[in-house]
Amino acid sequence: MPRSVTPMTEPRDIHPIPPAQAHLALPALRALRPDSPHTATPDALRAFLNTTGPEGYALVGAFEPGREEAAAVAGYRVMHLLWAGRTLYVDDLSTLQGARGRGHARALLHWLEGRARDLHCAELHLDSGVGETRHAAHRLYHRAGMNVTAHHFSLPLGRGKA
Repeated sequence: MPRSVTPMTEPRDIHPIPPAQAHLALPALRALRPDSPHTATPDALRAFLNTTGPEGYALVGAFEPGREEAAAVAGYRVMHLLWAGRTLYVDDLSTLQGARGRGHARALLHWLEGRARDLHCAELHLDSGVGETRHAAHRLYHRAGMNVTAHHFSLPLGRGKA
């Protein structure tokens, strides 16, 4: 059993972000996905959340005292996998550049682990991009007890509708 992520002591409030409050998550999501059409504007993100909500996608944010927008955000959903069973999958986990190193992503992972347990999930999964800019994130995931268990392959099919 992987070890649990222990929350940091930095003051923060962690709570879900509904589509009507998409603007609170936008800066942190844009830090991870600057080229996504879904992070171009608050309305674009709200439309994305309204489309993916029925699929189970939800946002949770870590908020610093006195700051309206989330310092860090996670987008997640529950899915059922033949090989892993009921799984909480983290689509997005991002911290604002100026808020990094304060334990927000670690606290969100701890919250997500609790949420996965509450939802009776067998596992918690996430994919993380590769490259020089991702090393700190990968260290965090390893410290959280997560393992590299697969290579993720993709095949672009054209621009289509994102």
